Amino acid sequence: MDVLGVKDRSSNVKEHKMTRYFSLLILVIGMMLSLVPALQATDLPPELPLWETPPKDYVVETDVKEQVRSNQAEPGSLSGANRVFSSISSPTYSIHRPKNPNGVGLVICPGGGYTEVWLDREGHDLAIWLKDRGVTSLVLKYRTYLPSNNSSENTWPSYLGAVQADGEQAIRILRKNAFDLGLRPNKIGICGFSAGGHLALTCSLYTKPKQETGVSAMPDFAGLFYPGIPENVDQAIKSRMMPESSIPGICPMFIMNARDDQLTPADKCLDFYAMLLKVGVNAELHLFGKGSHGFDMGTGRGKSVALWPTSFAAWLYDTNMIIQD
Repeated sequence: MDVLGVKDRSSNVKEHKMTRYFSLLILVIGMMLSLVPALQATDLPPELPLWETPPKDYVVETDVKEQVRSNQAEPGSLSGANRVFSSISSPTYSIHRPKNPNGVGLVICPGGGYTEVWLDREGHDLAIWLKDRGVTSLVLKYRTYLPSNNSSENTWPSYLGAVQADGEQAIRILRKNAFDLGLRPNKIGICGFSAGGHLALTCSLYTKPKQETGVSAMPDFAGLFYPGIPENVDQAIKSRMMPESSIPGICPMFIMNARDDQLTPADKCLDFYAMLLKVGVNAELHLFGKGSHGFDMGTGRGKSVALWPTSFAAWLYDTNMIIQD
């Protein structure tokens, strides 16, 4: 019995050591996996101030500070991050530079209903994907709507004018630095998701060719990804396409949405596309059978909707923004 007891105790000790070893190993692996998104996020390009002098056309309360929450990154996220910013009063931007730029520059406007900016899911993830294809992207963290009860300046119309100025400034930054970034000044575009798509469309239809800087903020192409469509868009199109208009014609547009999108309905995109066709604008429309709203890169939302980034890149070739090697 004593011999058996010694053997049993020895066996228990070994089992205890093995259990501790595997528990420690699982803990270390778990910690390493939890660090992967953080490590990837630190590889993102730095945020730079969008304006040299802080804009004064839309002023929020000085005691309201920018906020950010970090959600679980989506499976397959290229940035490994999923940050959502709000109460943004000091807009910033980050530039993703490919090793071999193909001359195309693109401003990316994430969505968030103009009260938030989903910077990674609808910004950096697309920029990283395009970077591998030679496109230089500027991810824009624009000002969000935060009205003040004490100021008549912080109204919705004044905010829309201010956030449009942010989009225009981002375009000018790419165009002004085209030589250093390896870009062609006539191949600078803007795109956006949801509210960011509304911003991209606004900058495409309502922007004046040149402002006080002398650098044009007019995009050469636009990508509208499940975008919000302005109510008066038909009037804007007619105005831009009038023979006496001093503003160049409407740039080529890539539009995509999902049939089951309830927030920015697909029929709005269909109507908008029909308007563009009627006046001869070079436009392409993709409506996917499933995806709902906010499907960003499309991963996990359906087989066909996950192909939209590839279609967008192919469209850049078809419009001669990217020249075939």
